[in-house]
Amino acid sequence: MTNGGLIAISGLIGVGKTTLAANLADILHAELIREEYDLNPFLPRQISGDTRAALPLELFFLLSRARQLNPLKMIPGKTYLADYIFEKNRLFAELNLDKHDLKIYNDVEQSLLPYLAAPRIVIYLTNRLETCHQRILSRGRDFEKPITLEWLVRLHEAYETLFRDWDKCRLIRLDGATLDLRRNETARTVARLILQDHHISKFP
Repeated sequence: MTNGGLIAISGLIGVGKTTLAANLADILHAELIREEYDLNPFLPRQISGDTRAALPLELFFLLSRARQLNPLKMIPGKTYLADYIFEKNRLFAELNLDKHDLKIYNDVEQSLLPYLAAPRIVIYLTNRLETCHQRILSRGRDFEKPITLEWLVRLHEAYETLFRDWDKCRLIRLDGATLDLRRNETARTVARLILQDHHISKFP
């Protein structure tokens, strides 16, 4: 059990963030915060090629994540575990929006930044890009069908740039290629790394 706060998992689509987050949340008795991608009404329009959907798509995710990470909705002393970091919004917006739409996005994002819970620990999960792309193809989600290996390369480079000089909180880097994230023992090993933070107590 932890002494509360937010732990966030970051990484490429298909890298295993949600699988690891769910297992860790169970071990650490944390409340799981999952992305609400299935609630985004603009995804079908984006899939169909409607370029006008790009900005409302990104704004929906921005506002959804800001609502989920609102510290006023978090119980003091309780641990929360998110399968994303808020900075993900910025990476996707810069990849998907033109200059005009990005300006609008920036204005909305800046108004939200003062009202977000900051993570105590971020786990950056990586894997081979080809492995992530194959997982995306295998699970067959409609909204992920447009994702190409070339686009994943660009997203990977954006994440690497983000974490190169990361100093907002403790960062744990994990190579998913060497881990079976479906195994409970893997999650317990990661939990032990989290518990190295002297503010966090042991789990059963």
